Amino acid sequence: MDFVALDDVHDNILTCLESDITYANDYLLHKAESFGLAEDDLAVPCSPVIRQLGAAVACRVCAAAMVGSDSTVMMDGSRKDDIYLQKYNIYKELVAGLESSLSYADFAKPGTDTAGKGGVGVIRLSRS
Repeated sequence: MDFVALDDVHDNILTCLESDITYANDYLLHKAESFGLAEDDLAVPCSPVIRQLGAAVACRVCAAAMVGSDSTVMMDGSRKDDIYLQKYNIYKELVAGLESSLSYADFAKPGTDTAGKGGVGVIRLSRS
């Protein structure tokens, strides 16, 4: 299942590779499966939030691979000025923020039965 493509990634500094997109699509499929959704339950095309999450995951992977290769950084033992490290941190926070509000509804096509799905169960605890 392709949730995101290279055309969905828009970053003026990073150049994502097809392998980054493949990783992002696998990552999103795993997320969808964690909500109990089968591949035939997934919305095609995917929702905008899923597409944005996929692009952010691809950019995070690309930035992580590039950390340490910024030749404009002074070699003073600190990498804080590394543009790729800055990009990685930005995309890490964006992914975390988008994931914090994800639900099966973001992945599922309209009309998908939500019974028993969502990845969270409730166990009532009481003291006797």
